[in-house]
Amino acid sequence: MEINVELIAKDLRLRSEAMDAGASMSAKDDGHSEIDLILRQSLKTGSELMASCAALASGPHELAVNVLIRSLIELGLKSHWATLSSSNAEHLLAASKEQVKTIFRANAKTGIARIVDRDGNDLTAAFLANGRAERGQKQITIETMAQQCGLHDIYNVFYRFQSMHTHSNEVSDRSLETRTITLCCVGAFSMFLGHVGVRWLVARSRPDNEEIRDLLGLNASVHP
Repeated sequence: MEINVELIAKDLRLRSEAMDAGASMSAKDDGHSEIDLILRQSLKTGSELMASCAALASGPHELAVNVLIRSLIELGLKSHWATLSSSNAEHLLAASKEQVKTIFRANAKTGIARIVDRDGNDLTAAFLANGRAERGQKQITIETMAQQCGLHDIYNVFYRFQSMHTHSNEVSDRSLETRTITLCCVGAFSMFLGHVGVRWLVARSRPDNEEIRDLLGLNASVHP
């Protein structure tokens, strides 16, 4: 018997609140501030994504929920990778700044973005020449992160599949109602993210790959 969509949505809202609360939990110690910051940010973002999925549970929102699932998977992979080392966390913390610099360079070179002084003098070329907008670090791909933390299978199967929705390569001729199986995927990957984040903050430990597979229901026995 199919589970009622509203019941799943209610459960997602409760989990969203729990994840938001988890982001504010006290850490076990003060020795990993960069990692803690990334995980708190990820839990906050994950909570918002879950609440959005719950709001989209009823109605023709199958595509939108699938796009949000990809973001949840990415948050989980990044968070798990961040717990490997402080340098990984520092890389993620610098990623937004590096992306802004990349966007600025691309637009400045085409004349769309400009830097001017109070007198209206164009200083864009001088700003670009002084190197302040140059790339500071090469961004590590999500696939590489997944490989390094032992979750390449999760990336290959789930992240790649959800990317079809994100990049509009999964096209339907009609708007589909949000499916219960899709909402269950939201729950599974939110458990992955929540477990990685809270376990690190509270116990300074990381789930191994088998534990993560259990969280996602991938090790469950299938009976005919």
